[in-house]
Amino acid sequence: MPNTGRLHWDYRDGRAAALAAAIAYSFWVLEIALPGGAAAQGALAAPGSTLEAVLESAHRTAAILVLVAAVLGLTLGAHGHGRALTVSWVAMAVFGLASLATTLFTGPCVVSTDVSCVSEALAEGMAGASLTQALVAVVAVLAALVAVVALAVDRWISGDHARGFVVAVAVLQVAAAKIVLVAASVVFTASGDGTPGVALGVLERAHLVTVALWLVTAGVLPGPWKRTAGHTHTAAR
Repeated sequence: MPNTGRLHWDYRDGRAAALAAAIAYSFWVLEIALPGGAAAQGALAAPGSTLEAVLESAHRTAAILVLVAAVLGLTLGAHGHGRALTVSWVAMAVFGLASLATTLFTGPCVVSTDVSCVSEALAEGMAGASLTQALVAVVAVLAALVAVVALAVDRWISGDHARGFVVAVAVLQVAAAKIVLVAASVVFTASGDGTPGVALGVLERAHLVTVALWLVTAGVLPGPWKRTAGHTHTAAR
């Protein structure tokens, strides 16, 4: 990079940010190896465990990376494309902001999109759990859903050769998000069993897989990052 005193970005930075975010959102798999993972008995992280600290840092980092990818997608890739792609990038930015916001709450839930954990924590009356955190987590889930569906619509209209895969990822995320939100609402209205996050741990893992798949798709596909004729692939800040 020339010594101009300015930071230059291009589409490769956005794609790398999306892929890195997907990896960070997949850090829950470390529960197999890290101390405290086995003790969670189905929860995403046992309080005070090494896994809890790792997930908190990973999800905060992932949210920032998602924001970077979304901003670069809007500034570098959305020009000249259909409205659906713009909606996808904006929704991704909302997802990143909501995810980042939830990581700043103090409470028993360390995964930013874990609506089920927050719902059960509220039902149990756990310290630090708040309705605001639950609502922000719902916004994150819905924003990710809008983003992947809009991306699928854009790729389908564009005739992308990978459009079938993108649609499949969108369908999976729709199913996972619907199940998580419905189950979370059921738990919220129930009395709870004293173990926040445990009952719906598997569902939350499934949703996180679909989120990671969406981010990988957004990062791997070249189409969403390509400008139409008359635009360049680079921008300077």
